[in-house]
Amino acid sequence: MAPAAVPLAKLASLLIKTLAKPVSKQVRRHCVKQPITRNALIWVGQATNRMTTRMNMWSSGYKVRSIAKLEEEAALSQGADILSETFLFTVSGGIVVYEYNRSSAKEKKKEAARLQVIRDDAERLQKKLVSLDKRLVALEEYAKVNRRSILGIGIGANGNYVEPDEVVPIADEEADGTDAISNEEKKTTNKNEPSTSDKTSNKSQRSW
Repeated sequence: MAPAAVPLAKLASLLIKTLAKPVSKQVRRHCVKQPITRNALIWVGQATNRMTTRMNMWSSGYKVRSIAKLEEEAALSQGADILSETFLFTVSGGIVVYEYNRSSAKEKKKEAARLQVIRDDAERLQKKLVSLDKRLVALEEYAKVNRRSILGIGIGANGNYVEPDEVVPIADEEADGTDAISNEEKKTTNKNEPSTSDKTSNKSQRSW
């Protein structure tokens, strides 16, 4: 039994998921150090704080008048957390989409192979039906020519059955059976025919 193929795609997906967390930490550390990305992360942290605070107060039934800003380090930390989570979500989502497309491609290939098998079977059955129709027509012609002999009158021309051209075996085992019968006929013919030594002895007896 052949060993199962190693699922390289799944191993690659697992490796990417494993490396995503340390990579996200490196991205976070790098963005915190750069002035442009640092200010962007602070703005994201402040906006997230305002949004979550407003939603919590609305859900509790209070009216929101003003929301105090976070400290710079707290806003930076919150923005950096959002950046890390966004990075991990993007990587995981990309892997899910890739695996979905890959499985869909496999299913399409299987469906195409199944449809091809159905088409081949239909074509083979159509050829068998055409061959059967040709044989029926040949049998009708044979019956018409030999109708007097079939009725027992014994007069009229006796025709031979003519095998139609371009016919295929009706049954799948018919071709093998025909070959087996022809081989048996050849063996029987060879057994009935006298050998060369027998023919030589017969000639010598006649000469005596």
